[in-house]
Amino acid sequence: MFGEDRKDQGTGEMKPADQKENKNMHYQEIQSFLEKSFQETFTEELVPGIVHNFANPLNGIMGRSRLLQRKLMDIMKRADAESDTSNQESNKKLVRDVDSIAREADRLSGLLQTVMGKFCAIGDRTAQKVNLSELIELEMRFFDFYLDFKHSVKKTLQLDRELPEVRGAPADYSLAFSTLIRYATVAMKESATKELYVSTQLENGQVCVKVQNRGLPISDNLKRLLLDEVQGPASSPEGTGEGALHCAFSLLRKWGAGFDITSEEGLNTISVLIPFYQAKRQYGD
Repeated sequence: MFGEDRKDQGTGEMKPADQKENKNMHYQEIQSFLEKSFQETFTEELVPGIVHNFANPLNGIMGRSRLLQRKLMDIMKRADAESDTSNQESNKKLVRDVDSIAREADRLSGLLQTVMGKFCAIGDRTAQKVNLSELIELEMRFFDFYLDFKHSVKKTLQLDRELPEVRGAPADYSLAFSTLIRYATVAMKESATKELYVSTQLENGQVCVKVQNRGLPISDNLKRLLLDEVQGPASSPEGTGEGALHCAFSLLRKWGAGFDITSEEGLNTISVLIPFYQAKRQYGD
């Protein structure tokens, strides 16, 4: 079990300072577990996906650049280039090639920003205001580096762009929500229909994030454990198992989150409800 309680030898009760230190140790161990789980997927799954995704725009840029180079050389070799009736069409093709290179360069820039954004998020443990719609959008873009996720899972993303901010550490939210998305993806591994739905909205005065899938539902026993506020151990050897899910729920609960887990007509839903940011409200230390 993470962070065993330390009690006063005289009274048998926890001292406030020890309780706070124990809680901090608990969350540090949870973060370390989820970070390790993320790192374990890096070599076998993420690196091939990153290379694959970067290769497409790079190949486009390189191919168009070489083609553009040849066309320019051809034009320079023509003694009567200015009077050539085909010159206008050639110039139009050159413009299209330049536009294509620019689009591929923008695409590559977007991929680099996604990688940078993800690693900045999981490294930022400072409590601050967080826009969960923006964070979820980043997480979904990053998941496309997992090739199975990119090519095999049908994704539906519905984000409320006017969603109020919540308070918390970007690292906690990034690790927690990526764990929920990963769990949902693995739950659909043997499903004929792999459909993932992720949404953000304001519900009953709280920020609501829903992660839904058409895979194996969460068992009743695991559901009871996850909805229980007792902090369980991360005993699973894989970052997609029950231990990781416990950790994700604990990190979100740290910032005041509540949960609902349902399964209706083949659609499994994990709903996360978080109070939106209020300047005078204090959240988990």
